[in-house]
Amino acid sequence: MGNCLDSVFGGYDKKDVLAKTDAYNSLILAIDEANLSDAAINAELLKIRHMPMRKAKWLFLPLSGFSIPQTDSYIAELEKEIANKIML
Repeated sequence: MGNCLDSVFGGYDKKDVLAKTDAYNSLILAIDEANLSDAAINAELLKIRHMPMRKAKWLFLPLSGFSIPQTDSYIAELEKEIANKIML
């Protein structure tokens, strides 16, 4: 997954993106180690999908955040990797 997300003006809040991608990567590691049942995987995946991804701003002014299209693409890749691991 060697993606590098660009920092842009007005993108997704960096803390939100890092928290969500860390959660996806932790789930991928747990699946690889076979520590979770299918029900637990689905519950964790649903919880991760509902994590907020706010736009970076201070009051009403946009701040520097991660590129929205790149972040969405990276999250889609993580989702695809999880789906491939579940289907094995």
